[in-house]
Amino acid sequence: MVFSFRSFRCLLLLPGALLALPVMASAPLPQAVEDPHYGVVLYEFYQQNYFSAAVNLLTAQQLKRLKHHEDDAEILLGGLYLSYGLHSEAEEIFKRLLDKRASPSVRDRAWFYLGKIRYQKQLFPEAEAALAQVGEALDPSLQEEFRTLKANLLMAQKKYTEAAEALQGLVEDDDEEEANYARFNLGVALIRAGREKEGADLLRQVAELKSSASDQKALRDKANLVLGFSLLKSAPVLAKDFFRRVRLNGPYSNKALLGLGWAEVELQRYEQALVPWDELATREKTDPAVFEAMLARGNALERLRAFPQAMRAYSNAIVVFEQELAALNSTVAAVKAGRLWADLLSQVSRDEMGWFWEAELLPDTPEAKYLPTVMAGHGFHEAIKNLRDLWFLDRNLARWSTEVPALQDMLALRRTTYEDQLDKLTPEQTLSHVLDVRTSRDIYADELKRIGESGDAFALLSGEEQKRMQRLARVEERIWRLSSQPGRHSRRLASWREKYRLYKGLLDYDVETTFAIRYRKVQKSLNSLDAELEETLRRQNSLQRVRATAPANFAGYAQDIENKRQRIVGLRKDIKAAFDEQQRQLQSMADVELDRLRLRLVDYLDQARFSLAHLQDLATDAAESGKELK
Repeated sequence: MVFSFRSFRCLLLLPGALLALPVMASAPLPQAVEDPHYGVVLYEFYQQNYFSAAVNLLTAQQLKRLKHHEDDAEILLGGLYLSYGLHSEAEEIFKRLLDKRASPSVRDRAWFYLGKIRYQKQLFPEAEAALAQVGEALDPSLQEEFRTLKANLLMAQKKYTEAAEALQGLVEDDDEEEANYARFNLGVALIRAGREKEGADLLRQVAELKSSASDQKALRDKANLVLGFSLLKSAPVLAKDFFRRVRLNGPYSNKALLGLGWAEVELQRYEQALVPWDELATREKTDPAVFEAMLARGNALERLRAFPQAMRAYSNAIVVFEQELAALNSTVAAVKAGRLWADLLSQVSRDEMGWFWEAELLPDTPEAKYLPTVMAGHGFHEAIKNLRDLWFLDRNLARWSTEVPALQDMLALRRTTYEDQLDKLTPEQTLSHVLDVRTSRDIYADELKRIGESGDAFALLSGEEQKRMQRLARVEERIWRLSSQPGRHSRRLASWREKYRLYKGLLDYDVETTFAIRYRKVQKSLNSLDAELEETLRRQNSLQRVRATAPANFAGYAQDIENKRQRIVGLRKDIKAAFDEQQRQLQSMADVELDRLRLRLVDYLDQARFSLAHLQDLATDAAESGKELK
């Protein structure tokens, strides 16, 4: 799952620092997509296929197929680079857009992203200067993030009053959910600026909001939790009310139950403090709040002078702490062996790189039970995301490397087929055939010229007409023979001669009147033949050039394939080195967090053992004096 900007704001730190902005690319949809290739890029982007979007975008840029969306494509590519932590490459893109004097909307987005890059590099004055250049043309989809980024930047420089002013506009947002986040952030900023009452009033608005949305419920719980802890010492009764508003099944319920118990302790109502702590002690034994509640139960029972029950509470806590220390040591061993990272990566089944680690895909192993505690930090999320992205790239390159032999086989087959086809038609045979056809054409052209000059219409008779002429000639010859022979047929000779003259006249008339049409038709056929001969000669010359250059072209393709193969090998080596280094960094981060948790467990264990030993000493002294420990 790729978390949204809104989802990350739910994780604001207690009791008052704004969450660092997540790195996200933004691609405002243009009014009309004029380049189909840019449409493909946007489709992949909005499908959250960010790697495919980047690849398609780079390919389209190299082929110069984004002439209508060059600046938008650059902005999107810079945002994608920024999302994957390629700050230098992204910064170069945005500076290039500013140098070319892009449109106001593109310029404002470029300044915005430059400010974000500098903020992430902790170059706060430079980031503030970049954000100051953003004008009125910034895309509406970036306005909220822009104002929140400005507030984060001011908070990072401890300018809490200015941060509160920057957040003021967000409080008045038409979107009530967005306004609730802004009220929370503004309340935190006001408290940090020393304006506790104003900040608390805003937090109370959030603590009382009515919504069925899960993120709004989480925000409401967090506001109640912040208010509860802020009033724990000064107004424990009021603090209890805020703690009780936190949902029992929400992400902040453990801290709320712990705070509720401590509020009762502040009121010296130790028996009532046991109620939330008893519930908390039954929950998952990886949360420090649960460990603290188990220890606090014994302390509360001791204050109630229920010493046997306190001793059992401390004994149970000691058993749990020792078990959790053993489990924690198993997690540490898994981390050092690298087994845990392999389990994490095996859970990823997607074919795309993403921006955020999928926290729900945790391995179902005993060693992974403490991972949610370790993964709470943003740095760990970034590190595991980088590890996963490197693993994805290596898998992609491995797939490409298996395709190289197929490309080589395809090239060899194409070379063989090409050479076989060329051998079937040699240039010499083609040229000889063309010359023969041209000689015949010249003969026909000369004959047509003679016909045109002499007006010899009967030279252009069709085959059917020639058969008719031959038949009429035979009829004429037969009439002539019959005319010299006596007999009864002599009476019909006149009729036959008349029919002969009629048919002969009709045929002559048709031939004479259509002569011009026949002549133009033959002339047009000769012109078509001339064009075909020219095309044949052109193709023949092209064929000769191809025959001369084909070996070099095939050799060039073979060299390109080999170069790509070597590049894949080199890239996989680089990725392996980066993967190992990232794994070492990740292991170091996990070691620090796990060691911090282990030290806390050891401290709880020591306190439980000390308290149990203290009660045992009291019980021994009471037994020696003949009194019962009560």
